[in-house]
Amino acid sequence: MAQLTIELSDTEYQQLEKSAQRLGKATNVLVQEWIRQRLPELKEGLDVTQDPVYQMEGYDSKAPKDLSVNLDKYLYGGADPK
Repeated sequence: MAQLTIELSDTEYQQLEKSAQRLGKATNVLVQEWIRQRLPELKEGLDVTQDPVYQMEGYDSKAPKDLSVNLDKYLYGGADPK
């Protein structure tokens, strides 16, 4: 088993102790449980290819094709905003 040392502010440590006492657990047990709960999320990671936005092939719009490049032209009619 590996050992980990972390630094907490006095306030953070007091909150951790209060939470552990409220749950009837030792502080180290509480932290270990939190880590075990979080690890599966970290292993899975984020697969951007499963994001619906990533999977979009296109967006049908009547907006001009150069809208993002010439936004000021469309907003201000060609004049530079001051």
